[in-house]
Amino acid sequence: MKKIIGLIIVLTIALFLGACSESTSSEEPKEEETESSADTEAAEETEESAIPEDDELFAVLEANIQTMMDQDKDAHMETIHSESPSYDSTDQLWDQMAVYTLDMELSDLSVEEKTEGEATVSYTQTSMKVDGPEYQNNLTKGVHTLKPEDGVWKIYSSVAEETIPLDENGEEMEQGEASGGGATGEAAMEGEYAEFITSLEMPFDSDKWVLGNYAEAQGEGVAEFLANGENFQNYTEMLTVHVYPELTSQDNSHSAYVDMMETNLNSMIDGELEFNRIEEANQEIIYEFSVTGDSTMLDQEEVARAFIKDGMLFVVRYTAMEGMIENKDEWLEKIKQVK
Repeated sequence: MKKIIGLIIVLTIALFLGACSESTSSEEPKEEETESSADTEAAEETEESAIPEDDELFAVLEANIQTMMDQDKDAHMETIHSESPSYDSTDQLWDQMAVYTLDMELSDLSVEEKTEGEATVSYTQTSMKVDGPEYQNNLTKGVHTLKPEDGVWKIYSSVAEETIPLDENGEEMEQGEASGGGATGEAAMEGEYAEFITSLEMPFDSDKWVLGNYAEAQGEGVAEFLANGENFQNYTEMLTVHVYPELTSQDNSHSAYVDMMETNLNSMIDGELEFNRIEEANQEIIYEFSVTGDSTMLDQEEVARAFIKDGMLFVVRYTAMEGMIENKDEWLEKIKQVK
């Protein structure tokens, strides 16, 4: 997309210069050369001015969370690029998030890279519940990618690189402590969406896979299972189950989820990424990806299935860290059996 935007800008400048050349064809050669030079400088200034100031990008991110706190849906959607893979899902989740009153704050904003067609901004966001149903307070560190739309910069995609649960005082909680659980292996699956995950039929060895963490936030419930004896500081594999109760088959949410996953991975990885859709049916997609040689992420491989059940989107993921999946066919069969 970045190259396409750049090409459109180049073509626009070329057409502009061509039109000026035709309008001055009756002028003397010297004057025509002067006009052409001036137009070239003007075009270069226009292209240069298309690169946003840092404050302009920061203002978009501030408006994004302020409109959420103000519960102004129309203004909030104006901060998101209409071609964003998450545009529709954000719109669909709004009513669910409207039951919360949140205190949100951005900090540590830093522009990592920017051109006339794309900018990436790292951020830290703190979200604390003021009022509403059960909600996991959290501190999230990640990267927003912004792109211009009709001359206005908007959020195109976002990657949360780290999410830290916070207690009611804003203090960091230990892994597994979130949502009422204790240490790794003693976490409790409690919350508004927990029953949707526990209702699934899952063909996984309960003696091997232990619930390490369960949390709910922004319309999602997520359970993370670790191999017995491992912890979040040093694990070799993970089994993750997500549920999105407000996303349904009518929204084509399973396909949108996989599209968003691929887009986010491409935006955050500087190593080698291979992403493939293995199988696609009416209400499910099975996909895989691998990451190697990245500067910030460990080598890893994942197989996953996004599917609709009882009008809700579920995602089941198996991830092998610091290596490839040795028994991939076996894991593909297991995630297909989740019902």
